[in-house]
Amino acid sequence: MEGVRASQARQAFLRTLEKGQVRRGTVSSVGEVDALIDLGGIDGLLRAPEVTWQRREVTMDQVLRVGQDVTVTVLDVDADRDWLTVSLKSLQDDPLREFARTHLGHVVPGRVTKVASIGVFVRVHEHVEGLLSASELPEREADHQPLAIGDVLLVEVTEINLDRRQVKLLLRDGG
Repeated sequence: MEGVRASQARQAFLRTLEKGQVRRGTVSSVGEVDALIDLGGIDGLLRAPEVTWQRREVTMDQVLRVGQDVTVTVLDVDADRDWLTVSLKSLQDDPLREFARTHLGHVVPGRVTKVASIGVFVRVHEHVEGLLSASELPEREADHQPLAIGDVLLVEVTEINLDRRQVKLLLRDGG
């Protein structure tokens, strides 16, 4: 009977939650790709992409520890499936949005972070990378050296798509 009451209490609590609500909770477990946040009777799933705007720079255990108090946004509630997802990132300032306000159309230095068949990815701000398309890359005939991770380039920020989280770049003189 006690299990039935606990289940009913969980269901009742879930029904009080709504998408977009901001709630306080406590980290109850931390894994490699997710964590559980106890919101007072039910755990909300916090997936790695919802922890911080920083992509590959941090791991879950660098940001969260069991017992830590956190404030999260409810992303999804499914009382029928007893399911709840939450976000820490939604309460943080989006570095791409700030970058878009201040850097669109500007020429900035950047460091190559990844070389791919479609082009090279260049870090142009602390937490912002853009793509310098392969079609925009000059042939380096003089030294036959392709671009490599760590190379510093001078690029123009030509387009920013906030929905797709994409930054397009053009190589400029000096790069």
